[in-house]
Amino acid sequence: MILTIICLSYFMVILDNSIIFTGLPKIEEAMRFTPTGLTWVQDAYTLVFGGLLLLGARSSDIVGRRRMFVIGLVLFALASLLVGLAPYS
Repeated sequence: MILTIICLSYFMVILDNSIIFTGLPKIEEAMRFTPTGLTWVQDAYTLVFGGLLLLGARSSDIVGRRRMFVIGLVLFALASLLVGLAPYS
């Protein structure tokens, strides 16, 4: 059971990271970024991701690991749903 949870968590991290790499060409086209600008997009994403990991770790110390893990799963699923339902332009 623990291995399943760890694998699911790791899959979600990989999926989340692949979103930024998949979206880079569209970001470049829409925002007219140079390759250097796209590097800043990746860096900003990585910094925010790391900061939220730290916030989640501290929150799990306060709320409890299992409860925080479930909250994170629900938030990730809702955010993914909203991204999927967003209009494509």
